[in-house]
Amino acid sequence: MAQIKLIVTGDMEKLALHKSLQRFFPTERDGINVIWDQPRKTQCATSHKLSPDRAPSGPMKELVKAMIAEAGIGKKGEPADLVVVIDDVELGNLGQENVIAAHFQKAVRQELNKYNTKTIQRYQRILRQKCSFHLLKPMIESYLFGDTNALRVAGIPTGETPQLVHPTDVEQFETNDPAWLPRCLRENAKRQQSEPWWHHECHPKHYLEHLTERGQVFYDETTYGKKALEKLTWRSVPKCLDDTPLIRSLFEDIADWFGIQNPLGKGETHPNFYPPKSVNRANLILRNM
Repeated sequence: MAQIKLIVTGDMEKLALHKSLQRFFPTERDGINVIWDQPRKTQCATSHKLSPDRAPSGPMKELVKAMIAEAGIGKKGEPADLVVVIDDVELGNLGQENVIAAHFQKAVRQELNKYNTKTIQRYQRILRQKCSFHLLKPMIESYLFGDTNALRVAGIPTGETPQLVHPTDVEQFETNDPAWLPRCLRENAKRQQSEPWWHHECHPKHYLEHLTERGQVFYDETTYGKKALEKLTWRSVPKCLDDTPLIRSLFEDIADWFGIQNPLGKGETHPNFYPPKSVNRANLILRNM
């Protein structure tokens, strides 16, 4: 039996992301059954704006520690065969996904430097073979907007059509819904005093809550969100070859582990989270970076 372990930072992802993804991948790898274990949840490491010249935060280090533990020791002494760490970009880090990647890489190096040379070399091999780090942009709810049926399951009533500035690329999430923008302006005026990067109109979860309220449904990520994510048709999310590069990177990475083509089809991946096939994997820190 081969085991895939996701390390996530949200309740919705812990409950449903493994079930959502496994529907698009084989049940076997090299003739061995593949089990998607219950994801492990840790604290989000991107809830504040990351600075290129700052050291990795405590939550970022905890993500790395969890990854190494799952790949090197595992639950009940059984290491996972593939460990995928997944965090959100969040509003404060939009456009600086490379900075998030650099912080994670720094945290990996710092953690490995705690060990002796032999142990470092062992973990370096494990990380390159088994471990990845990926992002959801700006967060998991973004991708529900790529599938009309998932939005209905989440609680948006029939007849309510989301209004997005970039309708083909949900990773560039921004709404121009005139019924929602007044609230966004009020929230921006309040929050930008301490968080100048805050743009309420770019927050998919809050907009989803607004749309479900129109149908008298209170959106809750552990119920409606969970069901919507479980049934999400991921193939419908990318509309063009060059959109949603972050989720394409995640699917490409897992597909590579299985030895199959990307279930999302051809398209551009993000260079910081899945480099071209021509890149020498022996020079990477993880499977994907």
